[in-house]
This record gives sequence, C-alpha cells and structure tokens, in this order.
Amino acid sequence: MPITQMPNAFDIRPEHVFGFLALTFLFLLISWLVDHWARPLGTSLIFWGVLVVILSCGYAMIGVPPMMMLTPAMTKIGFLLVLGGVAWSLLASCPKPPTNKEADHV
Repeated sequence: MPITQMPNAFDIRPEHVFGFLALTFLFLLISWLVDHWARPLGTSLIFWGVLVVILSCGYAMIGVPPMMMLTPAMTKIGFLLVLGGVAWSLLASCPKPPTNKEADHV
C-alpha cells in the first residue's frame, strides 16, 4: 500500500495561477461595474460584501492552501460590508427631525 505524500502548501500549478488571475480579474471587473451602477452607499456596500464573499469562496475552490486560508477572513469582511450596507440603508431612510426655531426656544 503506497503512502501518499501530502501536497506542499507552496506547490502551485499553472491552473491555480490561471484560476486566481481569472477570479481576481472578474472580481475587479464586476466591482467596477457595481461601483458605477449602484449610487446609494448602502446598496454599494451590500454589493461589495456579496462580491467579497463570492471571491473568497472562489479562492477556496481553487484548492491552494495559502488562498484557502484567506477564506474565513474575507468572508467576515464581506459579512461586515453587507451588515454596514443594511445599517446605512435603514438609517438613511429614517425621517429627519424637524428643525423649527420655535421648538428650540420652548
């Protein structure tokens, strides 16, 4: 029974490099489109968060251990971006209190 050798963490094959470059280029292209399409800041933050999570999942699927170690951190960053976008959208839709000079003197 042959003993299988564990893959080296820095054993990067050409298909891994191509996958990394393709995902990064696709991420930059989509993020540029989202940045020009989504004008409200809350919507833009939500899209950025979703894009970062999708990118982290793509990096995990490539299968190179250094990139797979980035997945939990990138997922947390994406979650915080989505949460910040939702909070910004909710706070931006709140009505502003009336500024009445008579109410200030009372």
